[in-house]
Amino acid sequence: MSVQPTGRWVGTIRAGSKREHDVFVEGLRSEAGADLLRRCNLTEYALYQQALDLTVVFRTERPSILAGFLRNRRMWPEFWVFSHPGQEGAEDGRPLIFRWTRD
Repeated sequence: MSVQPTGRWVGTIRAGSKREHDVFVEGLRSEAGADLLRRCNLTEYALYQQALDLTVVFRTERPSILAGFLRNRRMWPEFWVFSHPGQEGAEDGRPLIFRWTRD
């Protein structure tokens, strides 16, 4: 298996938006959420969270997807505040709250 391009984003949940965030994560766990992730041409999507701090790690077979993925409001909603691109290991120490992999 070849190494797939990986994107990492680090950010926070906007103050007062914890409920919206929780609803979003529950939506990711649904069949509709899995379908959305498949349509985004991802092979893996993982969300790590500690308090309001987030790290999103995603993989794809199509490198061109990485740069524009942050603008995809379906996958980086407005109540998440982008801080910076994450480095490998940015998720270390943060609990995994959601992971999806393409079948």
